[in-house]
Amino acid sequence: MKKPPIPKNEVERLKELQSHKLFENFSDEDLDLITKLASDICGTKVSLITLIDSKTQVFKSRHGIELTQTSRDVAFCAHAINKPEKMLIVNDATQDERFKDNPLVKGEPKIAFYAGMPLSTKEGLALGTLCVIDSKPKVLSASQIEALKSLSKLVERLFESRKKSLELEKVHSQLRLHQSQTEEIAYAIAHDLKNPLDSIQGFLELLQQDANTSLGEEALQYIDYTKQSTQKMTELIYEILAFAKLTTSSEEKQMVEIKPIVQNIIDLNLPTIKSEGIKIEFSNLKIIYTSKMLFSIVLRNLIGNAIKYRSADRPLVVKVSIQDQLDEWIITVKDNGKGIQKKNLEKIFQPFYKEDRNNSSGVGMGLATCKKIVLTLGGNFEVNSEFGKGSTFSFNIPK
Repeated sequence: MKKPPIPKNEVERLKELQSHKLFENFSDEDLDLITKLASDICGTKVSLITLIDSKTQVFKSRHGIELTQTSRDVAFCAHAINKPEKMLIVNDATQDERFKDNPLVKGEPKIAFYAGMPLSTKEGLALGTLCVIDSKPKVLSASQIEALKSLSKLVERLFESRKKSLELEKVHSQLRLHQSQTEEIAYAIAHDLKNPLDSIQGFLELLQQDANTSLGEEALQYIDYTKQSTQKMTELIYEILAFAKLTTSSEEKQMVEIKPIVQNIIDLNLPTIKSEGIKIEFSNLKIIYTSKMLFSIVLRNLIGNAIKYRSADRPLVVKVSIQDQLDEWIITVKDNGKGIQKKNLEKIFQPFYKEDRNNSSGVGMGLATCKKIVLTLGGNFEVNSEFGKGSTFSFNIPK
């Protein structure tokens, strides 16, 4: 019996074979269908999808045989992989010098006929074969040979698809790990920053209370400025944390009634709305399926921004509406406020960007958070604005 030669690229071939992790999750219904189809087309008792390891021939899928593996030394497929682009056909193994003394020919399963097409990667590395076997000599027709080649291409694509899935799973796993670590680091940093800020705030308040008689008006004003700065830093820390947490949080979805959310936002801003004669108009507010918490954050930011950046030339009118489309809801918040300069439309979703630098409220994280939430919910964000006339913010949520 002639032992199968070792391919010249054996090291690379074995490395590629291991990278596919084909020895794990052993049963595969798709491959089992292909081996059955190969036997039916070629009229053979046995069909196999084999993997050639360093010492073993393993049957990834088998039809018509109980064996699950053999030694590589006796494997017909170990011969076939030496020519990845060519099918190995042995019409009568009992008369072939390479195989007539092979234990698999002389004993069970008594191979007389063999046809095996190597299963190769795009780099030309043969991982194993799709083969058909019978206990009687046989000759395949041209159409049967072409069909076997086509089936082998299908197996190769399934192998490649599995490898890509594993790579994606690895990337997702790494991303989840990095996201988790990022959140932990963010919380640790926030904790370390917040403690001294709280101490500074408390110290300034004590200083303000105890020093009213000994410090002048200007010094007290500086203390007040410092208190405002520390408060602003605290707000910044909390907004960064909220922004970072959106990456790792998974909020449950539910049927959400939108009207109470809008009404709650109005109540939160009622003093300003009444004193400035602001109108918040809403109509056709459907009940939609989404995350109530995340949706509320987006709407609160958009209406809050409209109030914050209102025009001094006219009373503010904000219109909130929802369009019920076939496969999505489109939510629109339209205002007649200051509007946004065209050159700045791309910048407004960047973290820490503020259209009006003179406005002391907020730290410029609102729209960045909104966009991130909408993307998390599977939608997109759009803005149209005319400077001096107003803005329209729209986002969609898939049904």
